[in-house]
Amino acid sequence: MASLSLSVPYAILPSIQQTQLIDDDDDDPMTVDRSIFSLAEKKRYEWKNMLKDHVGAWCIGSSHGWIVFLDQNGVPLLLNPSSSTIINLPPLPLSFLHPLTYSYFAEHLRKTFIVKAILMCYSSPSSYTLAIIYGCNRKIAYCNSTTWVELSNDRQSYCDIVFSNNHLYALTQDGSIEVWNISGPIPIRWIFLTPTMVVNYEEEKSYFGDNFSTNLYLVVSGEDILLVKRFIGNFVNDDGLVVEEGDLLSSEDTQPLICPYKTKYFTVYKLDIEDKKWKKMKSLHDKILFLDANESVSMDAKTCLGCEANSIYFTDDRWEEMNLDYMYGGHDWGVFNLQEKYVKSLVQCADRIDPPPIWVVPVPQDCSNLHA
Repeated sequence: MASLSLSVPYAILPSIQQTQLIDDDDDDPMTVDRSIFSLAEKKRYEWKNMLKDHVGAWCIGSSHGWIVFLDQNGVPLLLNPSSSTIINLPPLPLSFLHPLTYSYFAEHLRKTFIVKAILMCYSSPSSYTLAIIYGCNRKIAYCNSTTWVELSNDRQSYCDIVFSNNHLYALTQDGSIEVWNISGPIPIRWIFLTPTMVVNYEEEKSYFGDNFSTNLYLVVSGEDILLVKRFIGNFVNDDGLVVEEGDLLSSEDTQPLICPYKTKYFTVYKLDIEDKKWKKMKSLHDKILFLDANESVSMDAKTCLGCEANSIYFTDDRWEEMNLDYMYGGHDWGVFNLQEKYVKSLVQCADRIDPPPIWVVPVPQDCSNLHA
């Protein structure tokens, strides 16, 4: 591991030694081990004690080269893999969990309660802001080192958040954009915009209907604000075909077939602020996107060795569905090229990837010196 540059994008995977299903709540030393998949080398490396003796830790996101995880008690921590620095954060307030108890949250909901966790760093040491999307209503809260604050808003649930220019950008399920200033004592929403979406229905019609689910992502790419729509086949057979749920059980079978969900297609839109429209992009050109539980990121392909330009690298972030059945979830990760218009696998893996892969991307200069 010492010879591998951690500035190159990589995916965190379960330990290579993990040959059987292991519940991260078990007191097994393997639960502190992980492996990484290097995109530059197309190789997988073992990383002993990556989680620094936090047995049962569960990763909930990554941002600016840092990993966000919950310990066995559900308390959030920050880990810098390159320096082994760990920063302890305050526990989530009980008001966020109401009417649940903290013990119930830690035991039953720790792996699904927080669906996105991102980090904003500053130039001064020990100064950071962690923002999360949490709960079944997909609310937003943030922590400035010591205090948790919930954004008070009656909007519908949120599907993604990113930090840019010291502001928090939020995307709602209807494609609306909010920009929040959270640097003061009280969060202030500066911008609220509901653009219309210019959709090419002829191109996307094959992915509408009950056989598909859709996830939305928000990406700030230079001066551009992007919305990415991900189409996921709810039941995909061994031939890669999306099938009806009713086809999973025939008259001859007593047990239904298990056809895992898999991503089949992406479309990308750019915000035209003057026209208040999401306009479809035909190409990302020399850009690549990284999407999953990590902060949604756009990067220049030339800075990412082994990566394809005009592509979207994604992993599984359907936290609740991935644990419904051993064969149903935890298989959905790969790369989608906007010109070729199909998904390619990165690593062939017959078994479910548990915990699911999480991207770690290069560290911006303003986060490189963050420490406790």
